[in-house]
Amino acid sequence: MARYRSFILPEATVGEKTVTLDSRESHHLVKVLRARIGESVELLDGRGSRFYGTISEANAKSVQVSVENSETVLLPKPKVTLVQSISKGKAMDLILRIATEIGASVIQPVFTHHGEVQIKGERLASKVEKWNLTMIESCKQCGLPYLPELGEPATLSRWLERKPITEKELCLVGSLEAGTRPLLEVLGEHIGVEEVFVAIGPEGDFSPEEYAALRKAGFTGVRLGVNVLRAETASAYILSVIDQCLRA
Repeated sequence: MARYRSFILPEATVGEKTVTLDSRESHHLVKVLRARIGESVELLDGRGSRFYGTISEANAKSVQVSVENSETVLLPKPKVTLVQSISKGKAMDLILRIATEIGASVIQPVFTHHGEVQIKGERLASKVEKWNLTMIESCKQCGLPYLPELGEPATLSRWLERKPITEKELCLVGSLEAGTRPLLEVLGEHIGVEEVFVAIGPEGDFSPEEYAALRKAGFTGVRLGVNVLRAETASAYILSVIDQCLRA
């Protein structure tokens, strides 16, 4: 039997056997999807748990779901952080959707020298809120148990200064520089790694200074096939290959 799917946002109320959804998710279920009392719902919390139940109250402002059973999915390993140069408009939305679907653990937006997006203040806060909703929609559409953590946007140099250090990590940057090694070759040497950081630059590529900073921080340049890829294609490419090689 087909189920509706919804997301447990922080504004939701979670009880022992019931979940009352927030107004946004409630409105979508009742007004957009036309869900009714007695119909089945799958609820995602973005932290690895799925809850299955039926709608006991169908109100456009607060849908209540009676939970019948649940399951918890283990976090995929290795942990994968995508360090993504912020792209314009829909390109960034596409990157976030694809990275969420493939299973990025963290998405860290960064401002880069050749990037065309330079926003701050309220405009940036509004953009981040929209990005979060884009990722949540991807989780709902695909039934994904984990919502990636969205890092606070920062310049690449600032993020590198505060980059977390782990005992067993692999740091890669998709590179157009001469002499880079093939992605598969590098991954083959790091089976069993616990954490992966992947940096993808803007359409104009990272600047020489940014490449130097990335190398200093331990990033290895890798070649993504034989063609020059758009930023959104490069992100999808490298995340997919990592997923198949290190998680499968």
